[in-house]
Amino acid sequence: MPKPRPALRVDALIGKVQAAREITVPKVGSFRRFLEEHARVKVMEGEEAGRYRQYDFVGREALIAVVDTLDYILGVEGSAPMKDSKLVLAGGAQFGKTILELNLAAYMAGCRFMSPGVYLPDDKLADAIVDAKFRPDVLDQVPWLAAMTQVGRAVNKSGKAVNTKGAFMVTDGDRRAVGLFRGLQKPPTSFSLDVVVEDEKDDIPRDKSRFLSGRLTASALRLHVIMGTQRIHGAGQNKEWESGSQGQMLIGPKGAELPSDLVLQLHDQHCVTVRSIPPGWLNPEDAWPQICRMAVTGTPRRDDPQLTHEGDFRGAAHPHPVEAVPDGVYYLADPSTGVPLDRARVAWHHRKPGQIARRNWTFRVAQMGIPAIDLSQIVSHWVRAVADADEMRSFCCDRLAKPKSASQAITPEILDRSRLVRPFHYSPAKTGPRYAGLDTGDRCWMVIRESGHEGQKRLVRAEQIALGDVVARTLSLVRQHDVECLCIDERPAVDEARRLALALNGLDEITRWPQGINWADRNGWFELPGGLVWDGRNQVWRGLRCALVRFSKRQIGAGITHAAAEFQEGGETKFVPLIEANRFETIDGAVREFLTPEENVREVVRLLNGQRAVRQGPAMLLPARVPGAPGMLEILDQHLLAGSQREKNEKTGELGDYVDACENHLLLANGYSRLAEANGPGTLAKPSGTARSIRSQARSRRGRGMSV
Repeated sequence: MPKPRPALRVDALIGKVQAAREITVPKVGSFRRFLEEHARVKVMEGEEAGRYRQYDFVGREALIAVVDTLDYILGVEGSAPMKDSKLVLAGGAQFGKTILELNLAAYMAGCRFMSPGVYLPDDKLADAIVDAKFRPDVLDQVPWLAAMTQVGRAVNKSGKAVNTKGAFMVTDGDRRAVGLFRGLQKPPTSFSLDVVVEDEKDDIPRDKSRFLSGRLTASALRLHVIMGTQRIHGAGQNKEWESGSQGQMLIGPKGAELPSDLVLQLHDQHCVTVRSIPPGWLNPEDAWPQICRMAVTGTPRRDDPQLTHEGDFRGAAHPHPVEAVPDGVYYLADPSTGVPLDRARVAWHHRKPGQIARRNWTFRVAQMGIPAIDLSQIVSHWVRAVADADEMRSFCCDRLAKPKSASQAITPEILDRSRLVRPFHYSPAKTGPRYAGLDTGDRCWMVIRESGHEGQKRLVRAEQIALGDVVARTLSLVRQHDVECLCIDERPAVDEARRLALALNGLDEITRWPQGINWADRNGWFELPGGLVWDGRNQVWRGLRCALVRFSKRQIGAGITHAAAEFQEGGETKFVPLIEANRFETIDGAVREFLTPEENVREVVRLLNGQRAVRQGPAMLLPARVPGAPGMLEILDQHLLAGSQREKNEKTGELGDYVDACENHLLLANGYSRLAEANGPGTLAKPSGTARSIRSQARSRRGRGMSV
């Protein structure tokens, strides 16, 4: 094993750098100026392919607003920086994300002398991006920056320069900054940062990224930047984008003037930010594919055919479908009017502008809005995608910048369908029996469902409850909504779950608990205060008002089992009802209630006329998300989407268990409410005649502790 190289003091390193070369550092007032005056990019095609040219925004005009927002956050021209800001850039493939983040790291360290940290899914990617991108495409293209930079160097706590792979140190003799490129296989430690950049959020371990904010504690800026492709609805990059201002890119007609009262910020003649969507301006990814047309004569005409969902071009003037061809002339136009749109003329509209006041900017960039990417390759990919599900997932993620995953059962369209079947508002008046589920933790989450006819249910309420208030708040909600039965996960809030089960089942009235109960005894039958009954013959609880849920069933298809959770309290052995189940089946049952035969889910239900038939619509209906609706409905959607993702074997493509360690709490709570609906009072079959006989025998043995 080679001996480690001796550490150098920073001042010694600075002396060596100054002795080796004279450093002339230009004054760079903004990140945009750094890009336009100093950064260079590799030419990818044509006679100059392989050479480098000056960076510019031609063909990528949409990025101007993103760069200007970063400058606004950082504070340029003497303005104060916007502390504790977050900027999210969700985009398709090859739109300029990587070169943007690498140059941001260089600018922060080399011009602002602040410490940036770029975090990727693993160290191999981090090392590769330093060797294949950062060094040749950034440092080597800016001579004065290269002269100031030592790659593979950092500063430890004692002030010594040490060898650290994936790090780089910048100094001008008076100031210094350390930058990092790291994988996130384990929680980050050691280095304090001013800017954290997460690259490809969907692939970064969820349980590690939460530690990144701790690296910013000592900074006066604390900027968090997240860039990557959206692949999973309600999780990762998509969750970050939806949690912010939701900036969407608009493109407008050639030469059309924007009303001055709509312009919030003029970035330059190619890019503006607007307060509302101007007439004639469209979001290209939302209007795809009809926004794309083929110029049959080589010149755009208003009767040119439009791209269809079938992958061909059709129009009133073209009765027969026109097939796409590799050398075809394609352009974007208003689907209704046929007016051509200018891909180089961009306006940004933020759907949730209130998030900007919270310093939470999010942008989405699709390839359709990047003129540097030829439309013909996008059209060719679409033609392949309409015939291949895997290609369609790739098209949605890489071209449309929208999430789509084969491992995710629920999509936004499926949730919208559940809202349109029979619209109702959040927390409606009661029309049927109600059941609830509670998922506990540092924050607790509650869902209340209502049973209806023909297998339909309504999710009428969703709540987030602080752990310290969960007992009192849950009891209040149960009484307020007249909940028949509540199911709670047994852990981690063990004490709170037991207290709720004791109270709701009337077990807190017991003054003397029976001891030494044999729960496996098929002749056992005893009644408890509050109407709860243990039916030993059938091994079920009857009159159940609340039960804990334990995922102890390891095999799919093992069903559920009623049991008792015994515990010691006050010198006695007490118990509460327990339902043992399988985690996958509990979540899967809740997921399948949103699915229909369209998703290959077929469930037979009993109709009002007594006949049985396959359910055609969703079983679970959701409250309408209308203006003024509670923000909890947005959180509900995020949890349903994120929790419906399943683990996928990348080699075989097989789907496994539903993912864990994600924001899936309301989906789990809904699964518990489904267990409550299936096992609550009046839902189980009546005891057989033998069971009634056992009940009589049990009553005759009250003196022997069979009834409490």
